[in-house]
Amino acid sequence: MKTHENWAMFSKAVLKATICFFLAAGASVNPAFAFSETTESMGTEIVQQQTVTITGVVRDKEGEPIIGANVLEKGTTNGVITNVDGEYTLKVNGSNSVLMISYIGYKAQDISVGSKRKIDVTLQDDTELLDEVVVIGYGTQRKGDVTSAIASVKAEDFTVGKIGDAAELVKGKIAGLSIVKSSGNPTEASSIMLRGITTVKGSVTPLILVDGVEGSLTTVAPENIASIDVLKDASAAAIYGTRGANGVILITTKAGKRESHANASYSGYVSFSDWTKKSKFMDTHDVINGLTSFDYEGYDTDWLGVISRKAGYRQNHSLTLDGGSKNSSYSANVTYSDEQGVMRKSDNRNLKMQLDFTQYALNDWLKFNVNALVSRQTYTLNNNNYAYRQAIIRNPSSPVYNDDGSYNENLNLLYYYNPRGIQDEYIGDGRNRFYRLTGNVTFEPIKGWQTNLMVSMKESVYTGESYTTSKHYTLVTQKDYNGSASKSESASRSDNLELTSKYDFSIDNHRVSALVGYSYLYNVNDGFNASNGNFPTEAYLYNNLGIGTLLTEKDRHAGMGSTKNDDKLIGFFGRVSYGYDNRYNALISVRREGSSRFGENHRWGTFPSVSLGWTINNEAFMKDLTWLNNLKLRVGYGITGVIPTANYLSQYTYDYDAYGDIMNKEGDWIQTLKVSQNPNKDLKWETTKEWNFGLDWSVLNDRLRGSVDYYVKTTSDMLYDYSVPVPPNLYSSTAANVGKMRNNGIEVMVNAIPVRTKDFEWNTTLTLSHNKNKLLSLSNDLYETETFHEVGGLGEPISIATHCMEVGKGLGDFWGLKSVGVNKDGVVLVEVSDGNGGWTVKEFNTNLNVKENRQRLGNGLPKVYAGWGNNFRYKGFDLSLQFTGQFGYKILNAQRSFYENNSVAYNRLKSAANYYPAINTDGTPYIDEATGKQKMVRLSNSMGQGFWSDHLEKGDFVKLTNVTLGYELPLTGKITKFINYARIYLSAENVFCITGYSGIDPEVSNYFISPGIDAQDKYPTTRSFTVGVLLIETDYEKIYKEYPYGIDGWQYAKPHCLY
Repeated sequence: MKTHENWAMFSKAVLKATICFFLAAGASVNPAFAFSETTESMGTEIVQQQTVTITGVVRDKEGEPIIGANVLEKGTTNGVITNVDGEYTLKVNGSNSVLMISYIGYKAQDISVGSKRKIDVTLQDDTELLDEVVVIGYGTQRKGDVTSAIASVKAEDFTVGKIGDAAELVKGKIAGLSIVKSSGNPTEASSIMLRGITTVKGSVTPLILVDGVEGSLTTVAPENIASIDVLKDASAAAIYGTRGANGVILITTKAGKRESHANASYSGYVSFSDWTKKSKFMDTHDVINGLTSFDYEGYDTDWLGVISRKAGYRQNHSLTLDGGSKNSSYSANVTYSDEQGVMRKSDNRNLKMQLDFTQYALNDWLKFNVNALVSRQTYTLNNNNYAYRQAIIRNPSSPVYNDDGSYNENLNLLYYYNPRGIQDEYIGDGRNRFYRLTGNVTFEPIKGWQTNLMVSMKESVYTGESYTTSKHYTLVTQKDYNGSASKSESASRSDNLELTSKYDFSIDNHRVSALVGYSYLYNVNDGFNASNGNFPTEAYLYNNLGIGTLLTEKDRHAGMGSTKNDDKLIGFFGRVSYGYDNRYNALISVRREGSSRFGENHRWGTFPSVSLGWTINNEAFMKDLTWLNNLKLRVGYGITGVIPTANYLSQYTYDYDAYGDIMNKEGDWIQTLKVSQNPNKDLKWETTKEWNFGLDWSVLNDRLRGSVDYYVKTTSDMLYDYSVPVPPNLYSSTAANVGKMRNNGIEVMVNAIPVRTKDFEWNTTLTLSHNKNKLLSLSNDLYETETFHEVGGLGEPISIATHCMEVGKGLGDFWGLKSVGVNKDGVVLVEVSDGNGGWTVKEFNTNLNVKENRQRLGNGLPKVYAGWGNNFRYKGFDLSLQFTGQFGYKILNAQRSFYENNSVAYNRLKSAANYYPAINTDGTPYIDEATGKQKMVRLSNSMGQGFWSDHLEKGDFVKLTNVTLGYELPLTGKITKFINYARIYLSAENVFCITGYSGIDPEVSNYFISPGIDAQDKYPTTRSFTVGVLLIETDYEKIYKEYPYGIDGWQYAKPHCLY
């Protein structure tokens, strides 16, 4: 049998196996696209009237036919793809035509037709995937040289639709990166965590750098982001020292290109939102039927509707201009968004403007770059969480207003207020102004040797102003209190300087890149606030604080305060990267860093790392495995740190003593100072040491590829507050570096193109991650604490811890009473200690909530995070679906703890009326004498509120996070002089969720000390539907040249060679 026939059969078999694999995972393929049929149609040509017929065969350097290679007549959309024997037939316009032949994994070729009618082509391997540049600390690196755990997502792979921050662009696309958004509040950003928990007192949020400068997920407009790179392991992040233990997220914004035409693009969308789900509380019919303690008042009020809009609304517009000349490039972006949340008075308006300009001089010896970023945000100040709580607990038969127009209130009930009044009688807004100016000067006197000076200054200023009217529930009962107003302003400034020098050179098969650098970062924060009340008129709101009488009253006082703090971070660092013959790679880095936040005995720390890579498929003994494109082993080790989150923790701090007034000799009372914090000269960073073992693989011309990483992270010197004796100490606790913790886990990514034909393609990516955490110690010889601590908690009136933290166990365990059923009187039965190491059963009451009666009830941290992205293309249409999932965790449904109770004087969940089979304390059924059957009872109306194991539910879910359907509009005629590319799309977020959880949304807070609590009065999550458009003034060749894999998350529909 011929070699190419062997290859063709092998390719078919493997691709069939691939499809079967993804079918088993839950995917589906239309039978019309099965491989056996697509291979028969691969040689089908576009039917057009042509003058010359060209035939030929496309082979690789080994002489094997290439299946599915693109053959296109340049400058047209006329093209075909090769069949199973690599053969093609194409009619072209004439002898002046040029053929463009391309295929993923090979270098494209242009061939003039001339007099030739048979054109055979040999494509050379293209190391583009391996040569693709990924962003690393203080520079870039060939993907083929990467030896650390680094994930990179480009703009063409971003999620599209209503995007609130950078994390939502890559949600579910990066293994190990947990992204949670548990609120529908327009001002709330995503919560992120990478590779587990590294601290019990600090922050687990990764360091975020935007164009090399520390920022946040909302620093720049998502529409202006070109790529997001994540440094996951310590060997990659160690070059950032004490800020790198939680990983590093590198956000790179779009920039212009030299010698490119001016290009304008516009993207915009409108989006409408509604609640994903509503909690089921008693309605007016239930009040009439006596299922609540309310009296029927004659109305039928939807209290959630009263404080909500019919739908939330957002409009978003982004305009980009870019281009360049021989010696310069530029890019400018303006993005405006205006959102009105589903809940009233939850509005958010943003304007972000960014300009990037680069000038080259002296034959490219010098490069000057300026990047300016300005943003404005205005949002409504509100107390919507509390308004939501009041809406769900209020009598649905009560009116909103009394006959005289005043708010209907019942102040005889404790903490029971009209939610509409909470919204309307609190007036205010918050304004954020952000400025960042970054300048880079790059000097390259010798090719490969670059010295760069980066200077950056950023400033953020917040102004808040609020007014509480005399009708607000907090003032309506107070005598002679005509309004309360406050104003505040806070500012933060960061001055950043970095000087780096890098030298890249190659000798034969040896490649070396060396980097040395210095960084300086100074942060300063200050703030001011003032408040006053009881104004002669409410017309001024917060605009005339001085006229309030609280400034002069004896018993009531106006308020005023100010703060300031600063810190400094200095680092020296170096890195060497070495590669030999595309087979062996090594990377070594070290950072020496000092911070003013550390104690004087530990001002400086050293953070080294090393990683190695072996590309096995490039070895001589692997050369016959032509189906294997990449097989690489990686191993890395590094030391990083977690910097203390507060300044001055190592020093004495003082405060005024509220009970320490003394009388001086003149007879006046004066305030005295007291110590509010003990010093600790040995205070330092929390140290994380991490091993990472990775495997990258790719087969079938990168049609199937993936990676697997296993890591072990051990954090020592963890900060914790320890009780100390007074005296000799002057304060009762001291922060010290004592604790130790370990995280280990595995991350998997698989990407495949199961189906590809001329008109149709399916690209799918699966990510999975698992992390296990263990607290190893909390004490040493000098500082000791209990090995067990109760943490977290629910608020009043329950007021009980919900989690525990114990040495030898993982964080996140729920801790409470274990319920076993309900007795004949409707009282929950719980297990309590019998005093002899066993358990007995008693009726629940709040006095039983003591440590010896409580048990571990499951964990609030998911064992597995999953993401599954699918992209389909058919001619001018494209469809993307992004699924996310979390598995192996519990959720505390706090609404059930508070409102699934028949003793409360407020509204209740409908489930409070459920019937339960009654049992005896020994677990046997309680038989109703009247019926002879097991008695069914409702929960008792005399049982207090509490937290027990029945309120914990399985949280596992699979969610269709985003679905987007797009279509590329065919443009002809005069409009092409102005618009060369147009795409419209429909998108939906939070489309559906498959889960057994009874609450609103199982995607809940992952706060690491007490994760898994679905708070009873948070702003609920929303589902949104979006219509958008992308318009570009350019041409296809320019699109393909500058965006070879797509534009802003949308792949091309034609010409076909662009795939």
